Amino acid sequence: MQIVTFPAALIEAYTADVKRLMENGQMAEGSYFREQGHTYVPSKLSIPVASGGAAIFSLLAYHKHVSGRRLALIQSNTMRALYTVPTLLDMKTQVIGSTYGDFMSMSASALEQAFESQEVRDTAVVVYSVIGGFLSPSFARIAQACRRAGVPLIVDGAHAHYLDAIVAEPDVDIAYSFYATKILPAGEGGLITTADRARHDWLRRFLMYDRFSNELEVGINLRASELGSALIHRLMTDPAVVQHFKTDRVQIAEGYRAVCEKHGIRYLDQKGAADYNGYKFVVLDPFEKVAKLGTSLTEHARTSAVFDTDVLGKPTALPHWCPPTYASLLSPASHVART
Repeated sequence: MQIVTFPAALIEAYTADVKRLMENGQMAEGSYFREQGHTYVPSKLSIPVASGGAAIFSLLAYHKHVSGRRLALIQSNTMRALYTVPTLLDMKTQVIGSTYGDFMSMSASALEQAFESQEVRDTAVVVYSVIGGFLSPSFARIAQACRRAGVPLIVDGAHAHYLDAIVAEPDVDIAYSFYATKILPAGEGGLITTADRARHDWLRRFLMYDRFSNELEVGINLRASELGSALIHRLMTDPAVVQHFKTDRVQIAEGYRAVCEKHGIRYLDQKGAADYNGYKFVVLDPFEKVAKLGTSLTEHARTSAVFDTDVLGKPTALPHWCPPTYASLLSPASHVART
């Protein structure tokens, strides 16, 4: 099965973008890196970088070097990178539990308990991961708790494209990923998004070794290429791609939901999420049990769970599995809605 597909109009438009860039010689720090920062995300400033991990690394570097924060609060159910990236900056990590009730993301009550420590409030940065494209209603509570405690909040947005409630939070920074399997796939790439002009300017200098003003003691090249930035920009700003990358996937997930309701299969109900982009459909009953029913849930190979292990590499406390929601499944030949 073809995993990543692109609308024909997007392919044509991006090909034209590449032709123009190559003909103009704008291959390094061109318009998509220098001049288009305000256009990627409404009311925010953005910087394209090499990967989602690079975006998280850069934002953590800012909070360490500017604010002296050396503790990253991460959730138990997230990518291993969220544990290893802070160690590259010589930051400590503290794991906050994740629950099904918080849509497999950070527990709001567990974070509030961590904030009872004055040392945590003074030294921490929270890195919150959206899991599977489900935005938990408790995210608003997380954001408010960070605001009250005076603790910076970074959203790991690898699964969070199209979740507008995150963007609406003015003091929340977002680290998007455009890896080949994500909602918006560019093969590789990331995006730093912030509403803070001073933070944006510091990060821009950080990503160019601060080679012009020589004001920083740190700097590294983690930027995206201009060609990669052009594709990220088009994915983020072209309204014509929403149908393919979000709407179709949500429709596929709705078909799976109907199957679960019919057969009494336990699942993570996207209807209870604050928002949802169809990245994953999460089934809680064991695969072997569901497979005996012969429904569309097991018609195709499972995709990777989110996640089979926790952030420390231990077996997850939130077992589940995921049928595919690739846009390529939504076609006349597809049986995805079969019950």
